[in-house]
Amino acid sequence: MASESVPTSGRWRPTGGHRGAVSRPRLQGRSARPARVAPTAPVTRVPRSDSGRGRVVLDVQNLRTYFFTYDGVVRALEGINLQARAGETTGVVGETGCGKSVTAFSVARLVSEPGRVISGKILLNGVDLLWGLDREARYRRIGTTGRVKVSRNFGEIRAANQRVGSVRGRGVGMIFQEPTQAMNPVFSISDQLGESLLLHRGVEILDGLLRADRVAPPIGPIVEEGPGIAPPKRGGVHTSPEIEQALELYLNAAAQGDSASIRSTAADLARRMGLPSVATELVQYARTAGKPTARLRRMAMRSLRRVHLGAMQRRYIRHLRRVEVLRQRLNGVYLEEMKLERHNRVGIGAVRVRMRLEKLRHFYFGIRGIKRRMYRPLRNELFWRTVEQLEQVRIANPAQVARGYPHELSGGMLQRAMIAMALSCQPTLLLADEPTTALDVTIQAQILDLMRQLRESVGTAIVLITHDLGVVAEVCDHVNVMYAGIIVENGPVTEVFRRPLHPYTHGLLASIPRFDQPDRDLQTIPGAVPNLIHPPPGCRFHPRCPYAMPICKEVRPEPQLQGPDHLVACHLYGGAEETSPAEGEGGEVVEGETAPADDLAEPLVPPPS
Repeated sequence: MASESVPTSGRWRPTGGHRGAVSRPRLQGRSARPARVAPTAPVTRVPRSDSGRGRVVLDVQNLRTYFFTYDGVVRALEGINLQARAGETTGVVGETGCGKSVTAFSVARLVSEPGRVISGKILLNGVDLLWGLDREARYRRIGTTGRVKVSRNFGEIRAANQRVGSVRGRGVGMIFQEPTQAMNPVFSISDQLGESLLLHRGVEILDGLLRADRVAPPIGPIVEEGPGIAPPKRGGVHTSPEIEQALELYLNAAAQGDSASIRSTAADLARRMGLPSVATELVQYARTAGKPTARLRRMAMRSLRRVHLGAMQRRYIRHLRRVEVLRQRLNGVYLEEMKLERHNRVGIGAVRVRMRLEKLRHFYFGIRGIKRRMYRPLRNELFWRTVEQLEQVRIANPAQVARGYPHELSGGMLQRAMIAMALSCQPTLLLADEPTTALDVTIQAQILDLMRQLRESVGTAIVLITHDLGVVAEVCDHVNVMYAGIIVENGPVTEVFRRPLHPYTHGLLASIPRFDQPDRDLQTIPGAVPNLIHPPPGCRFHPRCPYAMPICKEVRPEPQLQGPDHLVACHLYGGAEETSPAEGEGGEVVEGETAPADDLAEPLVPPPS
């Protein structure tokens, strides 16, 4: 690709500073313009360097999301571009109402009515999640009122939801800003987290149950101890000497109260039984049972006995495994459709027929009484796996929380339970919409550290949406500054904090209190985020910008490269002749794009590419 030279004449150069410093030009008034510097040498615009960085997991290109209300069309996202790489955290910051949460919901295809993703591409590992978007709806203006009638094709929408549903969980995980959006108040925490585990890791869990039932040593019946009862041999059960020895070590550690020894001996006992969740169960029993050895022994033996399945339970687990394998195969067909961008109705129909035949062949497992009894081993396994997930988010009493309901938990506790649900599937891409808003400072540090560990161990790409620039400086590798549905500046965190370019970024950084300048007055950005039904023409920030020029009111600025991976959309960088007209309020079409569909009286949006 040939390099392109960008002249520097007329470019404003703000003063530099160290990371965290706020560099602002000195102004005499709102109408003052920044000082221009003498041209030195032309700066060559080069492609972004990918050396030393992970592969691109998420690539959002020209994404537009609108909300069709009775007052008009709310242009929530107007052509944003965003990337997230494996093993990196990408931050999205901005004021309330700038479109940060709408970005996350659009990527996960969770925008509800009256909103619609209009155009663009959302590439997840090279697969376009928006394939077939042009067939889902058609748009027609209603007179001159500014309202738009949306004619939806519900068959295509249902098919698109099924395709995107195949990548949610393991592909895309999301932490919602409001925990109540992800929790059902009529089900317990363990039921909801267990459903997520079974849906996305079902084959792994069912294989673990069948393997433990096959390799675990036999455990005999529990014999009660008491006055007048002869002491049983080897703890009152028929088991192997290795299991008995490991059990004694666990009981001794529990009697001494050493947490580290309890965990290590419980893990060793669980390894011998072939089921890792037994370790979590034994640790919780040691916490609740106290030091009485007889009671703790009975509880431990009950935990070891649940590893073994009855004949009918074994058939039921195998039946569920076959269903889960077919479900994964169906998800694979959906993913193949998005990869090849071609329908495969025959393959989808064949897998669905096999699933119906499998359920019909074992219809008796659907009878309520039989299903409840057969489901018991799996329910216990899911419960203790849920407890293990809750332990990872630093919940003090995870077993009690798992048995509780959402309304019984505080806001911070419910937020951590929802984070545990999102992290349990180890997704490739994690969308964190202000995950630490309802948490106190110490818990915030623990949750951010947990997300960092997931990023380093699994290579998850994280998109972190937050208002806290301190969190961005501490956690993120790359930051995107969003204003009124447009990304106005993005680049590496160290570069953006050291050399902020856009006036809006200056305003955000100027509002942060600093310990090294206790007497400095905090600055505010006058005005508010504009009404996106009638957004300002040209640059959307120009009504609040102290450096607004006449061109800012007419032409939307295009992103300009001002350093390695540092982009800014502002007319203060580059001449007007370098900026191509963007779509304005009146509906002008961007240069180089074709006209929209003929059923629109006026151009609403460019057609999907």
